[in-house]
Amino acid sequence: MGAARRALLALLAWALVSGCLGAVPLKPRAYDEAVRVEALALDFRPDGSGVLDLDLEVTNPSSDAASLTSVDFELWVEGRRVATGAQLVDAALPPSGRAPLRVLFPLAAGRGVAVTEDRPLEVRVRGGVVLRFGGTERRAPFRVQGSRKLSFVPPGRVED
Repeated sequence: MGAARRALLALLAWALVSGCLGAVPLKPRAYDEAVRVEALALDFRPDGSGVLDLDLEVTNPSSDAASLTSVDFELWVEGRRVATGAQLVDAALPPSGRAPLRVLFPLAAGRGVAVTEDRPLEVRVRGGVVLRFGGTERRAPFRVQGSRKLSFVPPGRVED
């Protein structure tokens, strides 16, 4: 195969890869770093209801415009998974742009148990934001952990 033919095939391959909506050439982990958790608030009531409040900063790593379509999460308190959920969102994200995204997740769990210890509890959240580029979707994951003072916690199962 001649050098000119190889160069043409390489150019065609590059055009196919870079022409895919939402593609980020030369940055395979771009979506792993696209969402940052700015703030997290958590509250449970004695009846098991509660709210998870997430302030996210979402970056579009692509040179294509995107729509933010959904956010999902898993919530652990003291090593026990106590809630999961997803919520549809509708926000535009310009090419290579950033946008704040605040999501309030209503929580419903078993009857709350009063926290008797006077110390913050370990809280972990992991989830993802789905970015849509035309017919292509990419999920950008996020994780955050820390300690929070809680008055009540729902029952949950211990994760392995």
